[in-house]
Amino acid sequence: MARLVELNRGPHVAAAAAVEELPAVPEGTTVLDVRPVGDYLAGHRQGALSVPVSGTSFATKAGFVLDEDGRTVIHAATAAEAERATRGLRSVGFLELEGYVLGEGPERIEAVDLHDLDGLLEDGAELIDVRERDERDGGYIAGSRNIPYRLLAVAGADVPTDRPVVTICESGARAAIAASILAARGVDARPVVDGGINDWAAHGGRMVEFRRCGS
Repeated sequence: MARLVELNRGPHVAAAAAVEELPAVPEGTTVLDVRPVGDYLAGHRQGALSVPVSGTSFATKAGFVLDEDGRTVIHAATAAEAERATRGLRSVGFLELEGYVLGEGPERIEAVDLHDLDGLLEDGAELIDVRERDERDGGYIAGSRNIPYRLLAVAGADVPTDRPVVTICESGARAAIAASILAARGVDARPVVDGGINDWAAHGGRMVEFRRCGS
């Protein structure tokens, strides 16, 4: 929001040039993978951040995770998908985009099934609840840490790199974004993408209820 306000207060901004396909990802750029989560997990560019353009609130989520002063390349499945993502990014003030690339990538991430979560935690995996604080107040998985996905870039410096880190949210969408942020930093991040906290509780998973004073 601050970025948009600043743009609105500044001089007139001319229409941005069309975004073209690139033969390769330029050095020093951030790759934003806008394909469906399954495609990202199966094969993405090194260091890519995953925010599917087909998901809800694409522009807002992308705006949270991208560096406003950085150079961004879109990784899409089709030119039409890249164009849709371009429109969304420009709606939140990311006017200068390097271009887009198509195809897959060599990096892969393993998703976590809720039924396997207990075993991973017993083996020492770290569990990060990437929901907002008010959501977590309704109940959370015992032993988990809370770092909202949108704050991971600045608040996740002490996330361990010597063991798997599992990310979880309400439905899987934010967990996948969070895992991509951590994976870009070399963390063995594994998102729960099919289900989330409520599904864990529904299957008898151990939960902690929490109520703040005065609420």
